[in-house]
Amino acid sequence: MNARATTAEPAPARPGQLDLVVDSLPPGEAESVRAWLGTGGKLNPRALLRHHEPVASRLRPPAEGDAEDTAAIRSVGIIGGGTAGYFTALALRAWRPWLDVTVVESSDIPVIGVGEATVPNMVTFLHNYLSIDPAEFYERVKPTWKLGIKFDWGPDPAGFMAPFDWGSHSVGALGSLTEQGNINAFTVESLLMMADLTPVLMIDGQPVSLLKYLPFAYHMDNARLVSYLTDLARRRGVQHVDAKVAEVLRSGDDWVDCLQAADGRKLRFDFYVDCTGFRSRLLGQALGTPFESYASTLHTDSAVTGNRAHNGHLKPYTTATTMDSGWCWTIPTPENDHLGYVFCSAAVSDQDAAAELAGRFPGVDEPRYVRFRSGRHREAWRGNVMAIGNSYAFVEPLESTALLMVTLEVETLVSAMPVSWAGPASRHLVNNLLAEKWDALRWFLGIHYRFNQRLDTPFWKEARCQTDVSGWQPLLDMYAEGAPLTRREPLLRQAAQDAVAFGYGLAGVDNILLGQRVPARLLTPAETPAQWRQRRAAAAALIAQATPQHTALPLVTAHPEPLEQLFHDRDSWAFDRGLAAAAGDR
Repeated sequence: MNARATTAEPAPARPGQLDLVVDSLPPGEAESVRAWLGTGGKLNPRALLRHHEPVASRLRPPAEGDAEDTAAIRSVGIIGGGTAGYFTALALRAWRPWLDVTVVESSDIPVIGVGEATVPNMVTFLHNYLSIDPAEFYERVKPTWKLGIKFDWGPDPAGFMAPFDWGSHSVGALGSLTEQGNINAFTVESLLMMADLTPVLMIDGQPVSLLKYLPFAYHMDNARLVSYLTDLARRRGVQHVDAKVAEVLRSGDDWVDCLQAADGRKLRFDFYVDCTGFRSRLLGQALGTPFESYASTLHTDSAVTGNRAHNGHLKPYTTATTMDSGWCWTIPTPENDHLGYVFCSAAVSDQDAAAELAGRFPGVDEPRYVRFRSGRHREAWRGNVMAIGNSYAFVEPLESTALLMVTLEVETLVSAMPVSWAGPASRHLVNNLLAEKWDALRWFLGIHYRFNQRLDTPFWKEARCQTDVSGWQPLLDMYAEGAPLTRREPLLRQAAQDAVAFGYGLAGVDNILLGQRVPARLLTPAETPAQWRQRRAAAAALIAQATPQHTALPLVTAHPEPLEQLFHDRDSWAFDRGLAAAAGDR
């Protein structure tokens, strides 16, 4: 048979079943159905299973007829400033602008001036959720970019990378383990981190940004951040009271009536947010909410901090370095590196910890000390008080969890706060949600300690033997049976993800366990080593013209296009479709 003779025009597309049904209707009814289920002039059968009924946002002021409701929540007192206090204030003004929001803090309590490392949700929280102008933020706060964490941790002398694109094996962890004995070539961002480069490339003498495709976070100087947030809050209508709380007066076991300041003033609000830090002045002290310790899993309780010159070398990652009795963070800011040795006070004295820090990082300036405890209060929300930040819970600085959890708690408060005390409140649901998230962080950080083979000091020997990771033992068993977890069978993978129950996900668990070479039966690659090497070479070619941060950051801040793309382009990781829709319903 002659092939050319049989060539024919493609058959016209057959109408779908839904088209057949609609075409059989009278014209008026057909038009009505098409308006309901049509997209771009075409019927979309999937629209049969979508929500079409709009619902007004709960985040609305009390109705005009409720003016006499004496139980209505009209005023919120945020006790304590800092990042937790001002994030809360700005979020309430953004999403519940009818509320009278006041921050009560004492000018006698200084802001701790250490570096803050964050995770990618901070970028979207600041610029989407709080609608903070990126150009102003970069000018005032001077953040640097963070692509992930470099861990000087585990048996490999080179350590391992924990990049923010760890959810995708764009190059491949199994091939990286086979070809080079570690996971450091498994994603594009891990390759950038190894080379101290950023996703801003120079192409024909012009900068081209890939920031909108690869998630990143911020490093910030805490004092500069709080100063900016304080100014922004006042510009957005947040009231400020400089006062020291002397007494918390209750009208019931779970209810705060008012606060008495040291100068005799009485401060009364409808809702109180406790942002008093580790003192937990309202939730812990006044309401007596029990504290549940994580000390059997997280053994550190102190930090000695200092700054050190970096001579213009702005690394695009946080570094976590194993120390004799804990670990040390290095957070790059424009002026210098901020360092903090997180240690166990039962294993080493303050003076010896400071000496070890100075010996490991020559040139670090005068030491400053911070104390903390790991754990959470049994409840975050009691009566008319909700605690946010350290006043409710804290693990330790590893993995930049503090501000991640503050943002979660802030968004939970904004969503769950009732309009009036006359109706029901979602306290039980909120308390269970936050407790579950914090407990998951406990186990996640625990696997960093349980499996770190870098040093054989008394502290680390004890950590490997005694760190409690029992809450995740089923997950660890699943990992040992077949890793990576993210590439397991869909049903098992979903069950494992449900067990993890926190933002770092299975990808984070894989990264930390594989990075430390925790024994596991590795899944079998369905490709040849040559195919992996070809992909690795392609990734290297892609980033060959990437620039270091000290070059890239000024280029991006001087031209608004990359940041505008980041938040407005629909193909950007930072574009929030749900938030864009919610903003229109405010």
